Amino acid sequence: MNWPLFGGSPFSGSTALVVEPEDGSRVFLVSSLWSAGLSVTGTGSFSSARAFLGAQPPSVLVTEVRLGAYNGLHLVLLGRSVSPHMTRVVISRIVDRGLQREAEELGATFIRKPMTAWELLAPLYRAALREPNADGTVESTWLRLPWQDRERRRTAANPERQKRGDRKRRREIATFLLREASRR
Repeated sequence: MNWPLFGGSPFSGSTALVVEPEDGSRVFLVSSLWSAGLSVTGTGSFSSARAFLGAQPPSVLVTEVRLGAYNGLHLVLLGRSVSPHMTRVVISRIVDRGLQREAEELGATFIRKPMTAWELLAPLYRAALREPNADGTVESTWLRLPWQDRERRRTAANPERQKRGDRKRRREIATFLLREASRR
């Protein structure tokens, strides 16, 4: 992404940790954050994410809420205790207002899946450009896009539409990976 207004991405040189158990979603998240200038590490397990957070706290944490027997909110809490300035994002396919409220109370941004790269990056840019509170923390940013609810209602009513959207996203990811591989 070209950010001439800022002289480059606000995340250039920053690190990110993506915790997503589904391989396809993890590849999408890692490539989206990488395109924004972040150095990204992806993992599918809670235990490896916890170890990574303890050893090398990243600037950005993106985690799925449901991580098998564990909860991504525990990683958010750990990330907040290790690095209060860390930008934290919680993603979930399941709409659960309670989990969303908990994530926001922990200072994390809650994003519903499926999402586009823009829907992932917009809250991160907003958080990066916001002034911190007196204690150094940054409040969550929940980006509600007007078409999201309408699209989700259409998708819920038509499972075939959801499958088409998933196939399209996989094609976009595959195209991106092929282009990147051909550059090297």
